[in-house]
This record gives sequence, C-alpha cells and structure tokens, in this order.
Amino acid sequence: MKTKGEQTKQRILETAATMFWKSSYHKVRVDKIVEKAEVNKASFYQYFKNKEQAAVESIAYMHKLTKEMIFEAAFESDDDPIKRLESIFNNIFQIHKEQLEDDGICPGCPFVNMGNEMAVDSEVIRQKIEIILSDFHSYHESIYRDAVKQGLIKSQMNSKVIARQLQGILNGGMVSSKLRNCPEDILEALVSAKTILGLKSHH
Repeated sequence: MKTKGEQTKQRILETAATMFWKSSYHKVRVDKIVEKAEVNKASFYQYFKNKEQAAVESIAYMHKLTKEMIFEAAFESDDDPIKRLESIFNNIFQIHKEQLEDDGICPGCPFVNMGNEMAVDSEVIRQKIEIILSDFHSYHESIYRDAVKQGLIKSQMNSKVIARQLQGILNGGMVSSKLRNCPEDILEALVSAKTILGLKSHH
C-alpha cells in the first residue's frame, strides 16, 4: 500500500500527464496542475524540482500505460503478427474515440505532441521521448519479423527501417486525428501500414 506522500505524488503525476497530453507543455502551468490535483504548490516542489522534471516523469508514466494498454495488450490478444498490428491501431483508435466522446477532442499521441513542442527546447525531454519511441519500434520489428517467418510477407526488408516506418504511420494517423478531430484517421493509417508490409488484406 502506498504511503500518503506516494499517493500525493502519483495524483500530481497523473494530473500533469493528462494535462500535458490534452493541452501543451507551455500552456500547462504548475499553478494549474496543483489546482487540478487539489494539492498545494509546496507539495509539487516536494516531489519535482521543476515543471520539466514533472514532464519527464509524466512521459515515463504515460510510457508505462501505453506499453500495457496498447502494445502488451495487442501481443497478449493474439499470436498472429498481423492481428497484433491491427490491435495496436484499434486500441489507439478506441482511446481517441472515447476521448472525443468525453472531451470533444482527439488529443493525439502524448509523445509526439511533447516531442514536437519540446525537442529543441529541452534535450532531456527529447532524449526521453526518443528512448520511448525506440521501445515501441521493438514491437513493430517483432511483428514484421514474425510475419516474414510465418510466410505472411514475401519481401525481405530491413526490419529496423520497417519498424520506424510503421511507428511513423501510426504517429501520422494520430496527428491527423488530432488536427481533424477524427479518430477514424487512425484506422485509415492502418491501411497504409499494411500497404508498407505488402498486405492488401488479412482475414
């Protein structure tokens, strides 16, 4: 069981992560985080040196959630690599659809959002996001290698390049869904991902 202090830090972290995801780093002020988390500012600075550190830990928190809810869930749901790919895109689509229904917005990818905003301004944030995206690449690389091994894909390509392309298509779908407020753009991106792999359809 978490101590009261650990619970307070977790509440601040979860609040900050959600606010950064749905808004932006520069727009989210510490005052707003503590107000939403219902803690005082002293509590914030007890656990975080500054807003940048809170952002880095928020990204790590979102990374853990994303791995569990999106990637690990997809890999646990099926042994078929193409079904796993479909699950990744579908899981993300469902989250964006729910966010649109609840808040009226498609928030996009928390890592791409923060990366695009802060890659030049904060090297520590840029490095953290690069590591996280590399971790996601490993799932896409596994999907491609397994698909080749099972004879589902005929062509032989560099698996690391393919992994980056698949993640790029997924990121692009989320950016488009945010810009157009249309979660279906994520499902359209899945079609592009299958095309990269040389798949027209998969049943």
